[in-house]
Amino acid sequence: MNYLVYVSQARKGLGTADLEAILSKSRSYNPLHGISGMLLFADGRDGRRGSFMQLLEGDRDVVENLRATIFADPRHHSKIVIEQGEKPGRDFADWSMAFQNATSESLAGYPAFADLGSEHFYVRCQAGEAHRSLEFLKDFWAAEPRENVL
Repeated sequence: MNYLVYVSQARKGLGTADLEAILSKSRSYNPLHGISGMLLFADGRDGRRGSFMQLLEGDRDVVENLRATIFADPRHHSKIVIEQGEKPGRDFADWSMAFQNATSESLAGYPAFADLGSEHFYVRCQAGEAHRSLEFLKDFWAAEPRENVL
């Protein structure tokens, strides 16, 4: 199973309706193409807009084609692949696209990702220093209550 994790920053003015549209499209497209995964949206901080972290799981070529499409989407910018590779199976097999909002409080328990969305976090991502993002997403999903799920 191929996987890819990327981060990006939301464009100014991106709101709940935009997130719902992204999820609706993902949840209809992904099952038809053998894709599963998770989308995390972190509230903006330090005067910045919100940030995305997304895991895509599936066939290598399909994941890469979807990544290219996602990276062309103007609803976000500063897109950085922070982890990719092979793994034995799907971690989000039951989800065409799981979704979770993340607040600074919910991220506080994950020191390596507590600054998600900050300038410092993006500098670390560009330097290749955001390690274990797949494990973080799995742990975050398992630990967080589902009241922030769209």
